[in-house]
Amino acid sequence: MSTRKRQSVLTALALVASSTALAADLPYPTFGQVHNTVENGWLTYECTPPEHGLLTCSFVQTSIRQALSEIEAAKRLAEETNDLADSLAKDYKTTPTRIYDSPQWKELCNMASQMAAILDGVTPADTPPEALRNLSRLNAVQKKDMHAWAEAIGQSCTTRTLEGVRNSIALSLGSERRTCNIGTNPFTQTFKAQYSGDTFQAWVVADSRPVGDCGVINVSRLVPETTKPGDKPYLWRYYARKVVTNPTADVLLMKCSDLDEREYLYDWRQQSIPLQCDYIKPGM
Repeated sequence: MSTRKRQSVLTALALVASSTALAADLPYPTFGQVHNTVENGWLTYECTPPEHGLLTCSFVQTSIRQALSEIEAAKRLAEETNDLADSLAKDYKTTPTRIYDSPQWKELCNMASQMAAILDGVTPADTPPEALRNLSRLNAVQKKDMHAWAEAIGQSCTTRTLEGVRNSIALSLGSERRTCNIGTNPFTQTFKAQYSGDTFQAWVVADSRPVGDCGVINVSRLVPETTKPGDKPYLWRYYARKVVTNPTADVLLMKCSDLDEREYLYDWRQQSIPLQCDYIKPGM
């Protein structure tokens, strides 16, 4: 090996050793949980000690949100009850004036009547055993919602109008508004140290290359918080943000300019989540 090559190798090894030592002296998060201050959710993280100046952390993102907002519910109610007679007539393969004489309508009315009777504690003789088993598994909230739905359908069956059907649709949407979706998303990120002059500031995502047609760059970072000046931090905040460098591009049916570039602060302080969740379903 030539003298020049030997010097290059020694220089490279010295730089690696220096960066490793520097990273080892830096504060870094180990494990914990931070809470989204913008939306409902949190991150659980676990980080390995820095190596060669890089910090690797494994995250599990948990999000919880209402399945249907008030605005979305009103919009769907208008859509689903618009031309309701024509829609039912099409489904039942009849005309709007003959809906109430169709086999499908009579079957719906029979089911609603049977359901209301069972929930009232009266079991009709012709009730299928499977229906009884299914209803026995319901909790009090489910029984209340189902009873209200059955009564609404029963109203239409008695009056031979669609007002009760409209009410039943509104009740179903109301139940959906009281449904919360909970989802998890595991991911891993590698960070590098960020300085202001000689002072350590944060761990920032190491890979700053644009990704995809939209040229998305991840600029997320882990920022320490000390309780007293000069103390080693043991509390951390996580700032999640992505920057779009090619906003004029399109990807399938989505415009890159529509991608979310907001910054989401995840704080170590626990955040309260004011949601009414009578029902829980998986999903982001």
